[in-house]
Amino acid sequence: MSDIIVRRAQEADLDTVVPAFAAATADEVVNAWIAAAGPVPVDAYTAHLIESMRKHLRDDEVWIAERDGRIEGLSVWIQVASTERFHAEVEEIAAMAETMALPMLGRAETVMRLIAGAHPEKFPHLYLFSIAVVPEHRGAGAGGAMLKARLATAEQEGMPVYLEASTEDSARLYRRHGFEAIGDRLRLPEEGPTLIPMWRN
Repeated sequence: MSDIIVRRAQEADLDTVVPAFAAATADEVVNAWIAAAGPVPVDAYTAHLIESMRKHLRDDEVWIAERDGRIEGLSVWIQVASTERFHAEVEEIAAMAETMALPMLGRAETVMRLIAGAHPEKFPHLYLFSIAVVPEHRGAGAGGAMLKARLATAEQEGMPVYLEASTEDSARLYRRHGFEAIGDRLRLPEEGPTLIPMWRN
């Protein structure tokens, strides 16, 4: 088996990044809780995912783990100097939820509002917005490789890092990479998952 290559994706990678991200995040516990609220309009979801990933590739950092030319894992990192962006995104999804009356959008708003309200106001910092591995490649080192690569750069920059762990297993992984739990846990309603805010100096 060849080695994993970790690199920052570019806008030209959009067509391969989108399906890999969709596959990697489909069963993530928060996404699964949102989707369980009701039917997910496939065309609308796909269009939203494409536009969201295009924005991340343009404005943020999308790091991918590849092996033999195939994407095994993806992570989205945001440089944060203010929480204004997150609150603006909450209002955008709230407007969509009101217009389209889809239960899943209501749950998405709940998640985003909870996360935005709890986001630490220690600026600047790096925010690990999302990290996921394609199911058939889990356990082969892609997640750890992405973390190691971007955290090494953060250390060189003197940049602290924030994230919300969505499971106890993922929290243990982050602790091994120097993160510590901070503040109160974020509990989603309707038997939703509990998120664990974590910080790395």
